[in-house]
Amino acid sequence: MKVQVVYTTHCKDAKLLAEDIARYARTYARPTTEFNFDEDIDLLVLGFEEYPCVKDKELEEFICRLSRQHVHNLALFNLFCFKNKQMDKIIELCQKQDLPLMRETYSCKKSLKTKHCLDDVVVSGGRIYIEDMVNICNHYY
Repeated sequence: MKVQVVYTTHCKDAKLLAEDIARYARTYARPTTEFNFDEDIDLLVLGFEEYPCVKDKELEEFICRLSRQHVHNLALFNLFCFKNKQMDKIIELCQKQDLPLMRETYSCKKSLKTKHCLDDVVVSGGRIYIEDMVNICNHYY
C-alpha cells in the first residue's frame, strides 16, 4: 500500500507531527509543494495548522488540485491553539472536490509554550491515528 504524508510548508508543528506519522507508516513526510499530483496514492495524509483569522491559500489550492483518480483515500490532521474551525472548512472543501475523504480526522490542541517540540500525547495520538487509517485502507485492499 502506497502512503504519502504531506503538510503545508509554513506549518512548523504540523511538519513535526507529519514526520513522526510518516516514520510510523514507513514513509517520508514532504511539503505540499513536493507532491506529485499524477502519482497513484492509496492513502494521502494531509496535515495543517490553524491560524486565527488567516485563510490558508496553499492548503486550499493543494486540495483543489487533488484528483480522486489518483488519491484513493484522504485523511486529515490538524493542530490548533484556540479554536478548531478550519477543519470543518477543509472537510467541506474536500467534499466539494468529491475527494475520497476518510471519516476520521485527527485534531489536537498544541501548547503555545512549546517550540519545535510536541507533547507526547499529541505524538502518540498521531501514531494511533495513522495506524487506524492504514488498517482501514488495508481492509479494502
